[in-house]
Amino acid sequence: MLKEKTIIFTDLDGTLLDHDSYSFEDAVPMLDLIKRDKIPLIIVTSKTKEEVLRIQKLLDLREPFIVENGAGIFIPSKAGYKRIAMGFEYAYIRSCFVKYARSVPILGFSDMSDEEVANYTGLSIENASDAKKRDFTEPFILEDKSSLDALREMAYADKLDIVEGGRFYHLITRGQDKANAIRFLIDHYEKSSDAHFKTIALGDSANDLSMLQSADTPVLIPHSDGTFMACAIDGLIRAPFPGPKGWNSVLKEYFDAK
Repeated sequence: MLKEKTIIFTDLDGTLLDHDSYSFEDAVPMLDLIKRDKIPLIIVTSKTKEEVLRIQKLLDLREPFIVENGAGIFIPSKAGYKRIAMGFEYAYIRSCFVKYARSVPILGFSDMSDEEVANYTGLSIENASDAKKRDFTEPFILEDKSSLDALREMAYADKLDIVEGGRFYHLITRGQDKANAIRFLIDHYEKSSDAHFKTIALGDSANDLSMLQSADTPVLIPHSDGTFMACAIDGLIRAPFPGPKGWNSVLKEYFDAK
């Protein structure tokens, strides 16, 4: 009989990281337990590879991770990281974005300087530079939200889609989402071990929905103002606090009950 283990999938901004300060200090107690017990902690984010590598270093973590809303997976290897594309490459995404920008008022990361990205995100200049190093998707600001339907229609014609994150919209490959990437990694873990993995996923915004829907234990983190994204999923746990404090609280209760 296969052993049963747990694998954790987590969003970053507004979930493991504080929405305003990007701190994970309130999550340190459970982060320490997760590392001590060798529980896989998989970052699933709209951020880029370079951003996640920086955060993993701060967390003292070396695990596979999912970037740009499920568009790519990076798995540690002897040579660094194995890169797995789950959607179109950035050059195609960007060419379509430029085409749409001719008729819809949108501003992408590649249209901004490092300083402008830092201003919009609250990141340092160095971190903002990493956020611009895209592999698969384009985050953008939509000035007129009434244009969203028309923009989606154009994207669909090019086999693309638009998802809404905590701060930005994202132009992505159609059919690409966090759930597909998660399923890929669960299969990877189960094939390389003698265990069956139960999954817990934590997120706070619309681009986390597919991830939460695919998890055995979905956890919704409230926004910084205490409100929750509209979400109806069987067995959903609503965290009692925003950001890393809520993240830590739910995971403590989850593992205390085991």
